[in-house]
Amino acid sequence: MLTGATSLDLVRDELFASIGEVEDLLQQFLDDRHNGSLMQRAIEGLQQLRGTFALIEMHGAALLLNEMVALATDVPEHDGTERNAPLSALCDSLFLLERYIEQSRQAGYEQPELFIPTINDLRKHRSDAEPLAQSHFYRLEASSLPAAVRAVCGDGLEKHVFNRLRQMYQLGLLGLLRDDGIGASTPLMQRALQRWEANLPSQPATLCWVASAAIEAIEETPLHLTMQRKRLFAQVDREVKQYASQPVDDVEPARSLLRELLYLVALAGPQCQRCSEVKAAFDLPLPGYSEQELLQAFDRLRGPGVDVMRSVAEALREEVSAIKDLLDLLARNASDPEPALETLDGALQKLWKTLGMLELQDVSDVVRRCVGRLERWQPGDQTVLEEVADAVLQAEMAVNRLDGQGDTRGRAGESGNAGEPVELKEARIVLIEESQAGLALAKRSVTAYMESGSDTMHLMNVPSSLETVRGGLIFLGMTRAASIIHLAARFIQESMLERKEEPQPQQLEVLADALTGIEFYLESAERSSVATADVLTLAEDSLAELGYSINEAG
Repeated sequence: MLTGATSLDLVRDELFASIGEVEDLLQQFLDDRHNGSLMQRAIEGLQQLRGTFALIEMHGAALLLNEMVALATDVPEHDGTERNAPLSALCDSLFLLERYIEQSRQAGYEQPELFIPTINDLRKHRSDAEPLAQSHFYRLEASSLPAAVRAVCGDGLEKHVFNRLRQMYQLGLLGLLRDDGIGASTPLMQRALQRWEANLPSQPATLCWVASAAIEAIEETPLHLTMQRKRLFAQVDREVKQYASQPVDDVEPARSLLRELLYLVALAGPQCQRCSEVKAAFDLPLPGYSEQELLQAFDRLRGPGVDVMRSVAEALREEVSAIKDLLDLLARNASDPEPALETLDGALQKLWKTLGMLELQDVSDVVRRCVGRLERWQPGDQTVLEEVADAVLQAEMAVNRLDGQGDTRGRAGESGNAGEPVELKEARIVLIEESQAGLALAKRSVTAYMESGSDTMHLMNVPSSLETVRGGLIFLGMTRAASIIHLAARFIQESMLERKEEPQPQQLEVLADALTGIEFYLESAERSSVATADVLTLAEDSLAELGYSINEAG
């Protein structure tokens, strides 16, 4: 069964339709607070969405819907405008959910961490709900963490020394809370933590060691210092005070705090030496993303959608095409240079300003400099025109990248194409389209064979067509899919053409299932989505049912 973001193509339209219906119901309830059936129907719609996301194992979206159902259930009827804020939060969450679905579909996997701020916004409107920690989805169980990892090195601290160190820590913490600057605040905190680590018993020493590594991660990586993260270091101060005021054995280990600090350590870059030691000591799992990648994903979630960027890219491509035509006319002296030059100057001005608005500043600057050079152009001066042409080509490549503003992180699969040149990406798209056309032709031929009463004339060109598709898939690096196509071609060639065996209708259905699976796989690859191994497994199982195992593929 397909699960997670890989299955979004199967339910995307239904999800958007359901989200739209719930949005309409909430808007109607905003206008008519006495109609409780509207809210009840909205809650039922949210519950249905929650069930769908739980079924396809998109855990972040399912958790968000769970919070939305809880908040919607708390909204009473006839309650006036003071409940507008929760209803607005529900509508905002639905909007982000739509964006999240599209972003997950584009990237091919979900990133549930992106929902934590939205979930916490929903929880603010419920008195019985605490905010989720930023590490909520991090794969580390607090209950299993060892509370004492560091060995006791010193002989303990006298009370006045401990109090002086705590005052030092608090001064640094106060600067941190006031945003006085990390460089001024953290040296005091680090000094106190390291002295505590060297002289306190193992349990508090471990907490101080990890807190010191977390500060190093914030400074060196760097990590974004949110208020939630600042509060962690205030909790460290309170925990250390407890250890000083009563026997260590009587203090419950602060494993939840330790887990949050370890999450910061896990996000640290490779240059953080102390963090590397902590990671090894606790055997920390990798988060699967960096802080920078997570922040970029947040920006994409709240920025223009994929469809919007594609529309912008299409409009800009038309502008670039018109500019190239003007350059061609000027290079061939095929028109009156003065009006063509004026039109070209206006088009380039518009292009570099638009690129700047889209934060493509480097390319925008290149085009803008060429505008200045173009003002001094004389007929026959090919050098300037070539420079302008180079700038326009750079702009065209930048515009083409706007189509694929999903996640740029590499994914494990057969066809890792992250960060490849635009020209190669376009060649891949063309090759995928040709492969899809070859598969469609093969399926039509098999259908014609069935409808004609097993006339093998309809199958004569199918094996060669499939072998052509196989070659394209090998070129694309999709070797597993290529092996499946090879097995399908062998079945048609050996069984249906050479031995003249008339397959059972069920066998032809199984063959069609395998070809359809490859079609779906290619369609996902064309959208830069994840290479769905589940689909390939289904296709392999189908061909094995026909007697052609993947181990036999040459």
